[in-house]
Amino acid sequence: MAHGYRTLQHWNQWLTHQFLGGALLEAEQQVLTGLLDRHYGKQALLIGVPGQAALLNNNNMACHTLISPIHHSKQTAYIEADFHDLPILTGSIDLVLLPHTLEFVDNPRQLLSEACRIIKPEGLIVIFGFNPYGAWRWRKKTVGSLIQRHHVKNWLKLAEFYLEKESSFLYRPPIESVGVYQKLAFLERIGGVLYPLLAGAYAVVARAKVIPLTPIRLQWKQNLSNIRISTTIPGNIAR
Repeated sequence: MAHGYRTLQHWNQWLTHQFLGGALLEAEQQVLTGLLDRHYGKQALLIGVPGQAALLNNNNMACHTLISPIHHSKQTAYIEADFHDLPILTGSIDLVLLPHTLEFVDNPRQLLSEACRIIKPEGLIVIFGFNPYGAWRWRKKTVGSLIQRHHVKNWLKLAEFYLEKESSFLYRPPIESVGVYQKLAFLERIGGVLYPLLAGAYAVVARAKVIPLTPIRLQWKQNLSNIRISTTIPGNIAR
């Protein structure tokens, strides 16, 4: 991981105890509601920290699971593991969420490859990231390297996923004052029109392709021209 276990703990504390952390989670929950309104399945998996577990509630899946190196004792099913090798069977998950998780690892493409490996054909992956050119880029002090959206999209295409949806959000600057931040809510409505490239964060949704089965043509080597087929039915003697 980019800065280790301690950085993940700080990130988790910021999400759960700081106003802006809660604002980020609330915005991502709203985005997920719109992105996953028509997706169904059974298994949903979040690869991140316990403070993000509530993001699993914004889908219709029956089973919700969190994978994290940070211990989690709440109701959500929890698997304690690092982000290098996911202890999940290949092709077993309907939905995988990666909320800023790629920003914490030394090799984000490897983690993305692991996440894609465990997704069923026609399953979805949702990735959240901070925009390196947006006002929220200062969060780089807390997380690792920020990743541009087009890199994520290219990696998904190489992993045989096709892009379904994408979204930009967080047009308000990350102001610590609750009152000022709330007064600037109108920027979320006009930001996408006036300055779309300066959004604080983005979301990318991609679906796993179904590999078609290629029928194998059997090549008969036996010459059938010299084979005689009897039309007499055994036991039926002509009279």
